[in-house]
Formats: sequence, C-alpha cells, structure tokens
Amino acid sequence: MTLDEPDRPGSDAEWLFAIGEGRGFPNVDGLVAVDGYEPSGRAPEEVAVMEKARDYGARGVFFEAGRHGRAPVAQAFVFDTSTAVDDDEFAELHKRLWSWGGVPLVYRAAPGRIQLFRCAHEPDFVGPQDTPVCRPIRTLVVGADIAAADVWWNAARIRNGTIWDDPVACDLMLSAQKSAHRTLVEEVRALAKQLTDSDLLEPRLRRRLLILALLIAYLEERSVLLPKDFARARKDANRFFEVLGDGAALVKLLEMLEERFNGHVFRLTAEERAALLASSELANYARLVEGREDATGQLSLWRLYSFRDLPVELISNIYQLFVKDAASSSIYTPPALVRLMLEETLSWERLDRLMASDGVILDPACGSGVFLVEAYKRLVLHWRLHNGWARPGVDNLRPLLQRVHGVDVEEGAIELAAFSLCLSLCDALQPEEIRASVRLFPPLADVTLHRICFFEAKEQGLLKAPVAVVVGNPPFESTLTTEGARRSYATYTKIHGLLADMQLAYLFLHEAMELLVPNGILALVEPAGVLYNQNVAPFRRGVFTRWGVREILDFVSVRGLFKKGEADPKIVVVLAEAVVPVADGRILHAVFRRNGRATAEQGFDIDYYDLHWVRNTVARDSADIWRSNLLGGNRVHDLIGRLRQYPTLRDIATRHDWDFGEGFIAGGGNVSRSAEHLVGQPLLPTKALSDTGIDATHLQIVPDQPIEGPRSAKRFTPPLLLVKENEDLHHGLWQGHYLAYKHRIMGFAAKKRDLARLKAVEAWLRKEQTVLRAYVAGISASLFVQRATAILQADILALPYPENEDLDLSDNERIIAQDIVDYQREFIRRGTGSALMRVAPKEALGAFDKTFTAQINAVYARKPLRALDRYHWAGAICGAYVFGDGVVDWSDAEELRAKLNALLHERRGSSLTITRITRLYDQGFVFLLKPDRHRFWTRSIALRDADDVLTDLRAQGF
Repeated sequence: MTLDEPDRPGSDAEWLFAIGEGRGFPNVDGLVAVDGYEPSGRAPEEVAVMEKARDYGARGVFFEAGRHGRAPVAQAFVFDTSTAVDDDEFAELHKRLWSWGGVPLVYRAAPGRIQLFRCAHEPDFVGPQDTPVCRPIRTLVVGADIAAADVWWNAARIRNGTIWDDPVACDLMLSAQKSAHRTLVEEVRALAKQLTDSDLLEPRLRRRLLILALLIAYLEERSVLLPKDFARARKDANRFFEVLGDGAALVKLLEMLEERFNGHVFRLTAEERAALLASSELANYARLVEGREDATGQLSLWRLYSFRDLPVELISNIYQLFVKDAASSSIYTPPALVRLMLEETLSWERLDRLMASDGVILDPACGSGVFLVEAYKRLVLHWRLHNGWARPGVDNLRPLLQRVHGVDVEEGAIELAAFSLCLSLCDALQPEEIRASVRLFPPLADVTLHRICFFEAKEQGLLKAPVAVVVGNPPFESTLTTEGARRSYATYTKIHGLLADMQLAYLFLHEAMELLVPNGILALVEPAGVLYNQNVAPFRRGVFTRWGVREILDFVSVRGLFKKGEADPKIVVVLAEAVVPVADGRILHAVFRRNGRATAEQGFDIDYYDLHWVRNTVARDSADIWRSNLLGGNRVHDLIGRLRQYPTLRDIATRHDWDFGEGFIAGGGNVSRSAEHLVGQPLLPTKALSDTGIDATHLQIVPDQPIEGPRSAKRFTPPLLLVKENEDLHHGLWQGHYLAYKHRIMGFAAKKRDLARLKAVEAWLRKEQTVLRAYVAGISASLFVQRATAILQADILALPYPENEDLDLSDNERIIAQDIVDYQREFIRRGTGSALMRVAPKEALGAFDKTFTAQINAVYARKPLRALDRYHWAGAICGAYVFGDGVVDWSDAEELRAKLNALLHERRGSSLTITRITRLYDQGFVFLLKPDRHRFWTRSIALRDADDVLTDLRAQGF
C-alpha cells in the first residue's frame, strides 16, 4: 500500500506567495536571503552566486543541497516587485539572466501571482521590433490547484534535486541546444562560415576581426569602452560597428586599445595594418558581421544576447571554434565538465598549498584556454576567500595570471588563450577600475603561454616553473602528429612497450604525470578506451602501478554530450596524483548518468549507487571491473568472474573441429578476391536473423560484385548455427541448403555427425539467453563504448558453455542478470528516456520489497523483516520495514515525515529536504528513503540495499 503526502491547493508555493505579498522572508531550507547575507564561513561558490543575485536585484537564491562533499548548487533566483516593477523592465532583466545562464529558474513573486521564467532553454523574451517581452513559461495565481506534474513550485523537490529526476520537467525547463550558451556558439560558427563564404578580406584577418568583435562587444556592453572611445577613432561614432567598416578608423581604434590595454591583444602586424588601410571590403564585412537578422529572420547574435552578462568562460569556449584543428582531434568540452574537473582538482585546501608554494597550473593542450580561464576564476575566488571577500585590484590579479600556464601547437591557439585570460582579468574588475588602468594586460605569449608541441616543450625544459596541477582535454589522435610526439613515443616504447593505438591522449597522460612535482595532481579527459579497450590493458596497468590514481569520472553513459561533427566520442576523466600508490588503497569510479540536467549541460549528478570504490590491485589486474560498475557494481563483477571460469563456445567449436567465424565482407570497387563459392548462392540478409530466428522468406542471392573477405565454402555449408553480432544474441539453426551470410553474422559450421551437438548449443543459447546477454554486456569491448547495440565476434566466442550445461547460478545472480538485460542496457543508452527514469511502478516496488526482505531474512530468520506501507512525498519514496510484529507509531505520511525528520536531525544533523538516499533505523524499524524513479527500486538495488543494511546491523550489534 502507498500513502501520499496530502496537498492543499497552492500549498507547495506558499513560500513564494509569502515573498510576493511582503509577509517577510520565509524560513525554507535552501532559500537564502540576499539582504543581510553574511559570507563568512560559507562555501566560496555560494558566495559568488549570492553576489550575482545582489547585482541583479534578487530577493533570494534557492540552492539545491550539496552532494558528496560538493558545494550547494544555485537553482533559482527569486524576485519581488521591488525589482523591475513593470513587465518591460523584467523582460530586459530576463534577457540578461538568460544570457548569464547561472540558474535555470527565475521566480517573480507579486501579490497573489507567481511567474516562472526559464533561463536554460529558448529565449522566451524575444518579441517584435527588437523589444524584449515579458513571457513567463508558467503562472500560478493564489488559490489555484497545483498539478502533480508541476514540480517547480515544490521547495523540497528543488532542495533535494528530485525536480531534475523528472524527464517532463527537464524537457520543459532545460535544453542545451536552445540555451544561450550553446546557441551563441552555433551562431558564431554560422557567422564565421558566412564570412568565409563571402570571401571578404584575407582569411587570417577575417578571422581576427571576428575574434576582436566578440571581445570588444563584451567590453562595450560592460561600459569599459564608452561612446567617446569610438568617437576618438571616427567622428560621431558611438558604437564599434560604426568604426569596423572604416579601415583608417579601425586601425586607430585598435592602436588606441593596444596602448591602453597592452598584452598584444589588440596589436596589429604591419601586414594587417596595411591591409586594413587599403581595404575596400571592410564596409561589406561590417554589414555582414553586424547583420540585423540571421538567416532565419531571428535577432542577430549582437541583439539577442546581453554580452555584459555572458560568462567569460563562454567567450573562451567560442574562441575554441577558431583554433585551427578544433574540428578534428579535440572534442567539444562542455563548461559544466570543465567546472567539475576543476572542482575535483583544485579544492580550496589544494589551492592553499599551491599558493604557499611556487607551483603553477598547466594545460598541455590549452586551445583557447577554457580550462585556464576556469582555473584562474578559482584562483581569484580563493584570493577573495582569504582576504575577507574584498575585491582584488589589478596588482592582485596580475600575479594570479602567472599561475596558469598553457601549451598548444596549433596556430592561433595561444593568441586566443591570451584573449580569454585577459577577459578573465577584466571580469574580476569593475568597469571604472578597467577604464582607470594603464597597460592593464600583462604579456602572456612566450611567458606563460607557449606555441609549441607539449612534448618538445618538456624536452627543451621550456616549462621552468614547478608544475603542481595538470588539467585539460588533449587531442584524441591515433597518429603521432609532431616530431616531439614521435620522439616521446620512441622513448616510451623502449621502456614500457607499445602504446595501444599510438593514442596521443595516452601519451599526454604519461608525459604529464612525469612532469608533476611530488604530490601534484592531474585531471585529463581521455578516450573511454583507456578503461574499456582490452588492448590498452598494459598502459592502464602501468598507470595504476606507477601513480596514485584517485578518481575515474566515467561519462560513457552520457551520450551526445561531447559530439563533434559526426563523431560522438565516449570519454572518461582520469584524476591521478604524483604519489606511489598504496597497495590496498581504493580508487573512486564515479559513473555519471545521462539525466535531464546532464543532457542540458547544466551539470552532472552522481548518486550513491553510482559511486564505486575499486581496490588498486583490482583496478590494475581486472579486465571487467569498469564495465561491471557501469552495469551495477560488485555483484555484477562477481557474476562475470564466475561465468568466465567455464569453457566457451570457442572451446567446443575448436574441440569438434568446426569451421567458425564471421560471414563474408563485401568489397569496394578496388578490392575483391575470388568468390565463386558465393556469387549466385542464397544469401541470408543480416536483418532476417532476429529474435524469432532465421526468416527464410527474406533470402536473397549473392550478387556478382566485389567481395573483399570471401571466407571458405566450408563456412557456409550446413548444418549451421548462426548468431548475430547484436547484444540480444539473435540466433538460429540452419539445416537446409548452402547459405551465405555477411560479416555481422557469425557462423558455426559443424560436421553432419555433430548435428545433435549443434542443436544442443542452439537450445542452450535459447534457454540461458538472459544470463548470456548480461554476460556479453559485461565483457564486450564494443557495446556501449563503440556501438550502441553491436558486439564483436570475440564476445560470441567467449560465451560460457559448461559440459553439463549447468551454470549453477543462485537466484540472486539471476536477478542481477535479469536487471542488466531488462533495464541497465537501455539506461546506459537512453538515460532520461529509459524505463528506469520513470516513476517506479507499483509492481516494481512490490518486487523490491520481496527481494530486500528475503535477503535480510536469510540472516535474521527467527524474527523476519516485513514490509509495511510505502509513503510518497516531494519526489521521494520511503519504504518502511519492521522486524517481527513491531507496532507503528505514525498514522499517515505527514506523521512519518515528522518522525524521520527528527531522526535525521538527531543522528546526522540533516533533514528530509536535503536527503536523497538514506537508511534510518529506529528500534525494530528500518526506513529506506530514496527518489521515486524506478532506477532506485529495482531488484538488483534491493540486493545492494540489503547488503548495506546487514553491514549496518552488524555494526550496531543487532
């Protein structure tokens, strides 16, 4: 039975109505008032957001509770009618908040009415005639009923994060493709292509002027550059675009800016200066760049976005578009990933140690400086933390710039990184401070930023400062692109042997670790193959043997986030310290899932069940641990290990001298081999082998076309057992005529005398299909990482086949296998769209209770645990259980909630509103509190919960 928390019409939003009606600031967990805010003792990340809220005129900020040691995350700004009183003013404010993108939700509370605006989706404020309009996505009036789906009014759901467990809420409120940050990147990309197609100006100059236009737009909107600055360059000019089309005026403006700001940011070469003075194309170029509307008739990027509010790191991300090789080897790095990596790497305690030494932060493939900008922002925040939250001056900020170093071989990357860091310095100052400064920007190129191959820079001793932190996203290339890389590779192979795939990213990892000072730390984005490709095992073993790997952040499940062009690379982040690893030490393997927030690039969530602690020895030696954690954890690893002990299909096929392997490979126009045994023969199309077996009605004839891999006639001679290279292991037995098939089907061609044995194998595949599908999911080097559902021939050959056809599996092992096949595979592929992200159905909750209590009662049989009612509130479910005949002392969801709140406060100093997953014990009662999504209430999770509860009970002496 399930009891729901009672609701009153509008009661979820009472906290907002209280603000709108001026009834004082409500005491709601997670809601922080701007007025009277005291930063002392607060998380630096929180203080930074509270200052932004004050600058925008917000009354309060709503924070989601921090998880696993991370700071609370701002989810909403709350305004009342004292800010932007009329709708036109608030529409302009909405545009600014959307451009900033620091919170996904904005509430505007007025007497009797609450408006909700979204700031991480499309620009709802766009109106006619270039005028923003006030257009909330939802409005709530006093006394109105709140639908169950309207989770955005519920303070508890915002506080514990369950609002973003709901795919409907995510679809409505979040969109990476439509939010300001991603759309601006795409707008600039489209503009750059349009300029290229126009063939106006020389390519390098054309590119540089667009880069400068973005920089000057930022300075202009922040009132760093005033109309009088443009008027000095061209009479009566008030805006940059009025200067851009005039060569002489543009040269004068840039020379004035270079003299004022220094740092070579605005410096023109002699050739560029001459070209601008002589050009007759600048007026057309300026019109195209300013473009009042884009190709679809929408507002141009200069009018749609508020450049003064754009995060400086976003401009650095845009500049990555102009790095010469950005489209090929390096992947798009979402700002949320950059923030996460820097949070994990540059803790405030580590920054204390860094600033007490002369160590520096290095990005060995810095591109436009996205990691360096975020590192610099943390350095500035750290300075403020230790200086009473005072604002740093120029003399404080310049030395901090000397702490971030970058190397890149690509043309233009160092210039762009310097632009990005100089903008970061500006971002930390007030406009009047910038206007008053002289030669503000220090030179960075050839000082802290070097255009050179990283491997050559290391060889030449160019990086003289002690490197305490390495962070970045090196290129993913299976070719050694520089002489320095080739020499580094040669040295590596002499000492350690061949490097898998000659993968450049692995070489960066190895060389960067050797560059670190003792106890230094590295965080690099790496291809997922560093964990999941068995060919990389020697390199992986070396990493875990030589260095103290602290964490592996695994994003294999987050599909599409790192997509670039046609590629969709799967990545992990390796965090390692320059220390000798402890033999019995443990490594955190954090598996991030593709939920609505990750898909929208708003951040990455991690829950208790996705945190896996792996012993160093297991990480070094096990081929299966990483994929097992992707599918559920230690019980999966144990199951895969057990099944690996049995003989395999390869063993039985070899023992009986069967011909086995993939079907033929069709050739290209220039590649063909003799194939008389195939041409004109019956052909089984790959799609004709499905879950129902072989469909002979779809047979075709092998055409007389080039065939690259014809195999032998024996491969296609019956009797045949055919198995498709697909996660579901579709298979069928063929005893008829000669039958050809292609390379995505694997065949076992037995001798006629072995027909009975072949039939037995086919029956075995059918009988144990669930376990075998789960096994393939746990061992395939292809599935999830390279292809969504395709597996390899080696995976089929590795299927276990014991002589007695008895796997001897326990009920619990079969539960693990069933959940992998029914849920986990789809969850990895589809994330938010999978069945596991829906609300747990009643039958699933019943199955959970049955599995959970059975596991506990295997130990506590004399006084068995029994399930009581379940309770729903604020996106969560509480399962209540009691040993024996205990009597409940609550009557409904509200009374139980009060009881659990008291228990949490007493034992952990916590509360229900900030607790997502917990186990609580009170005399003979056990309470499991978790989000209401199905993924938290599967039978395999019931086994894990039972293991944890049994450990707790033993520790309590129960």
